[in-house]
Amino acid sequence: MPCIKRLPILSLALALLLAGCASPPQSLSELPRTPQASAEKILADADKQTGAEANLLRLYAAQAASDAERPQQVLSILERIPQSELPLDQQVRFSTLQARSALALDRPDMALRALRHPSMGQLDSLPMTDQVAIQRLRALALGSAGEPLKAARERVFMHGILSAGERDANRQAIWENLQQVPTDELAQAAQNADDELRGWIELALIEREFRNLDLQVQAIKSWQEQNSAHPAARPLPDSIRQLIELHASRPQHIALLLPFEGPLASAAEALRDGFLAAQYQAQSKGLDQPRISLYDSTAYANLDQFYAQASADGVQWVVGPLDRDRVGRLATRESLPIPTLALNYAEREGPYPQGLFQFGLAPEDEARSAATQAWEQGHRQMAALHTSTDWGQRAYQSFRRSWEEMGGVLIGRIIIDKPSEISGQIADLLQIRQSEQRGQRIARALDGNVAVQPTPRQDLDALFIAVNPQQARQIKPTLAFQYAAELPVYATSHAYQVGMDRQQNADMDGIMVAEIPWLLTRDDRLYDQVTSNWPQAQGPLGRLYAMGIDAQRIFVRLPQMQQHPSTRINGATGQLTLAADGRIHRNLSWGVMERGQLSANSDNRVR
Repeated sequence: MPCIKRLPILSLALALLLAGCASPPQSLSELPRTPQASAEKILADADKQTGAEANLLRLYAAQAASDAERPQQVLSILERIPQSELPLDQQVRFSTLQARSALALDRPDMALRALRHPSMGQLDSLPMTDQVAIQRLRALALGSAGEPLKAARERVFMHGILSAGERDANRQAIWENLQQVPTDELAQAAQNADDELRGWIELALIEREFRNLDLQVQAIKSWQEQNSAHPAARPLPDSIRQLIELHASRPQHIALLLPFEGPLASAAEALRDGFLAAQYQAQSKGLDQPRISLYDSTAYANLDQFYAQASADGVQWVVGPLDRDRVGRLATRESLPIPTLALNYAEREGPYPQGLFQFGLAPEDEARSAATQAWEQGHRQMAALHTSTDWGQRAYQSFRRSWEEMGGVLIGRIIIDKPSEISGQIADLLQIRQSEQRGQRIARALDGNVAVQPTPRQDLDALFIAVNPQQARQIKPTLAFQYAAELPVYATSHAYQVGMDRQQNADMDGIMVAEIPWLLTRDDRLYDQVTSNWPQAQGPLGRLYAMGIDAQRIFVRLPQMQQHPSTRINGATGQLTLAADGRIHRNLSWGVMERGQLSANSDNRVR
């Protein structure tokens, strides 16, 4: 529920002497006063009056109900008042009470309609305190209605007329609003914004567009020099100040612990190259970088041996290991001698030793993203199809937990083992056979003079699938054959292979797929540089290059993410957050298969 600062409240009174008034009152202040009158008592008096007196007394009662924090009662009272018959200044009061109560009831659209009433055109003639309160209401309503950029603009507009004590909270609210605006929308708004709003937006974009900490701090300092008198500069927003503090205290010697020999060597090389590419991005700008030491994890008999060597070498942070067994062994330790960002996840659940963080390309992240995406698009009842593989089971369990935690209902589950059985399994899920049998009974009852088309069950909103490309290519044709071609399908990235021939993927058109921004939008500042040096970073290995880039970008920000759990980092592998157990979670971007290729859908991109 939004926090609402109230307008100055008139002392309320009962209209005991209305019958003696020479002319109808034009405002609440003209009514005789009785301190602390209840809304019910004022309404009872209003029922004894007619016309302007009755209307003003009911407005009086609505004010009393608002003071008592009874928003539903306020709206009920206002329904009995013809707003257009009130004096103009009291129409403003009517709209303000309506907007405040609607916000308290989480009805921002109603609040905005109230604040757009024609009487609000005289806002400039109101006392300054009333103007500020109404503008604050409008900002709250816009924010609650999903219009954070407009809310920020409203707050920037009123910032100059706020008291010194109110400006800190308003600065924080502006910043929070801007954090909710998609990057593309924010960049577009900067082109047409006035100077003050543009300054806010440029500062917000620094954190998103310059994903390397060194480049972020360099850009922040440049912004400060150019905007020394800007409200955001005195002081800087908390998250921006934290970047400067992190940069000043960052470790100066990092170990990259990867298996450069054996079956994981190619994955290790991609991670290494991505990590170092992010490192060199800042170094090429003349910015000093921490020392990086490479350690081959296959050369150590155990982790104690590695940590002893790393400690002797003066290492302050470890990035790695990659193989899951070693990460699992780290997770069972009581403590770690050096803070570590592991590049995989332990199978066992926490608690984990202090100083252990885990980051990887887990199917669980894609499944959680699918649940969130489907819920935000209005679906409430879904079914899941997945393989019997380890990753398929993990994806399903993650989807189920996330979906049910949000309040969604899972009405079916199919485990796919044999391609030849998919059609029958989907038919059973959709209850097509029951529909066909009903159609046959109807046809027999009408002597076969009518053709009845089977229809799939109507309580299924969408499907979640965690399957391989061969299986995924059967899903859409099977749904079409079973009269459910329009059923939305959300898939993990396992459903398609980057760079696959369009014709091979033609049967997947319409399926929505979770994918990392590196391979979907391809708008990372490092993308062109990395793919020109390592063309394979455009294909399936691109996920590992992107993971290495993100590992370099986030390890130094882990203390900030730990202290402020709401911190989100827009990475090459998704929008990154840190859970309480030290695991990095990724929220994925979503694309849609079109003409055999995955295309970015602006409506489905991570914000």
